[in-house]
This record gives sequence, structure tokens and C-alpha cells, in this order.
Amino acid sequence: MNALVAIETVTPAIFHETRYVDAMLDKLEAEARSVVTDISTPAGRSAVKSLAFKVTRSKTALDDLGKNLVADLKKQTGAVDAERRKIRDRLDALAEEVRKPLTDWENVEKDRVNGHEAAIDAMLSLSIAASANESPADLQDRIEKLAAINDRAWQEFAARASATHATAFADLDRKRKAAIKREEDAAELARLRAEQTAREQKEREERIAAEAAAKATREAEARAAREAKEAADRADAERRRIEQERAGAIARAEAAERNRIAAAAKAEQDRKDAAAKAERDRKTAVEAERKRAERAREEEAALAAKREADQQHKINVHTRAAAAFMNAGLSKDDAKAAVIAIAKGSVPNVSLSY
Repeated sequence: MNALVAIETVTPAIFHETRYVDAMLDKLEAEARSVVTDISTPAGRSAVKSLAFKVTRSKTALDDLGKNLVADLKKQTGAVDAERRKIRDRLDALAEEVRKPLTDWENVEKDRVNGHEAAIDAMLSLSIAASANESPADLQDRIEKLAAINDRAWQEFAARASATHATAFADLDRKRKAAIKREEDAAELARLRAEQTAREQKEREERIAAEAAAKATREAEARAAREAKEAADRADAERRRIEQERAGAIARAEAAERNRIAAAAKAEQDRKDAAAKAERDRKTAVEAERKRAERAREEEAALAAKREADQQHKINVHTRAAAAFMNAGLSKDDAKAAVIAIAKGSVPNVSLSY
């Protein structure tokens, strides 16, 4: 049967009495509402759809009967049309009421499916939006967010979700390991450079000290030798003079000896003074080199601070841009993805101002 009433037993006379139409509508409503339905099974959902269809067919059959009566009873068209509208309105409402459990179930089902699709898209976005230059901590945070999204009852989406999670995790884990290796390599390079700088600094200081000491020693030895030779020459001349002038030879010889001893003492003192000066020169040179190295370290620190400030400025620009996108209605992940795409130059005619 395609309707809830046997149409062939209904006569046009029902349209002449409101009570007949109301009684028939009450009967239709009671009969439709008395049917027990179960939307948890395909058969139950099919039964609800069939019942709603029968209500609609009853409405159409009765409405057609009324239209035929109107054609025959022109004088009663107003009353018949009113009854037709009543039939249409009440039976439309009844059909909607009968079908509501199925409609609600279909809406819940649509939300469930859309939720799974959105979760799968979110897992893919976490992987796709990950930059190769992100820190290990940021990439680990993405992996943890990926695990949180995957922690749900996927139902018939389980296989697809598992494949998506595995692909996204493999990509994020690969990038995380690469980031760890990059930081370790940078740290090792910095350590090697620091060791090389310290080694070269020590070698320069030792070389400067050795050269200064050697120079001071050579100058002191040359001066002492020159003065000793001069003293010896004077002593020889004095001895010759003593031999030529026997008178007073002893006095002049003693004087010459005293002069020689004084000259030797002076030469020794000059040598010590030269050594002390060489030590002062060495310390001065070492201090000058230390100050030069300190200036170099300060310059490097200033450059590093500038690079860090530039990087932080870029992060702040990206954050403000993402916030603007979110204020415009984008989700947090979509806003981040949009900013990343603009920063990479992937969006034509759009750029970020730093």
C-alpha cells in the first residue's frame, strides 16, 4: 500500500464536513505515530523513510481528490481549498514529525563523518606546515599534537586515519631528527672553532714572548760584550801606559781594575735592565693581544644578538599576521599555514613586511 488510508473508500463528501477531514487526519496521525521505528539499523531507517513516504502519498491522494471535487463544485472551491491547505499543512507536518528521528540521525551521522575528515586533514596539515628549519622542540610539539588528534575512535575511518598518521609521523620524525643533527653539528663546529681560536691565541702569545725574550737577551749580550771589549781595550792601554811610565804603575793598574769591575757590574746591570724591559714588553704585547681577542668576542656576540633580534622580529610579524587571519575567520592551523605560504613566496602578489 502506498498510502496510510484506502483512498478508494474515501468519497468527495468528506470535504463538505470539517469533522470528517479532522477525523481522518486524526486517524492518519495516530496510525503514523503508532509505528515503532529503530534508526540504529539500516532496516529501521528504511522503515522510517517508507512511513514518511506513505504519509506524503496519503496527502497527495487526498489533495487530488479535493482538486477533482473543486473541478465539479465550483461554488465550493473556497471551502475545499481551505480543507486542502489543512490537509497539506497537517500531513506535511506529520511527515516531518515522522521522519524527524531519521533526519536527526542523518545530521548526527554527517557531523560524525565531517569530524573524522577534519581530524585527518588536521594530521596532514601538521606535517605539511612543518618547516625544515623548525627547532627539535617545535617539531616534537607537532608530533605530540599529531598523537592527540589520532587518539579517537575512528570507526570505518580507522585504516585511512592509521595510514595518514603513519605518513605524517614519519615526515615529522624525519624533520625532528634532521633538526637535532643540525643543532649538534652547529654546536660541534662552534666548539672546534673556539678550541682553534684559543690554540692560535696561546701560540701567538708564546711566540711574542719568546721573540721579545730572545731580542732582549741578544741586545744585553751585545751590549755586555761591547762594553767588556771596551773595558779590556782600556785596561790594555793602561797597562801599556804603566809599563811606559813605571812611576805610579801600581796606582794606575788598581784604578784600571776598579774601572773594569765597575764596567762589568754596569754591563750586568744593563743586561738585567734589558731583561726586565723585555719582560714588560712581553706582558704589554700579551695584554694587547688579549684586548684584541676580547673585542673580537664582543663583536661576534653583538652580531649574534642582532641575528636573534631579527629572527624574533620575523616571528612577531608572523604571529601578528596569523592573528589577523584568525580574526578574519580562519582556524589557528589554517592561519599558520597561510602565513608560512606567504613567507615562502607561494602566494602571488602577497608578501609580509618586516
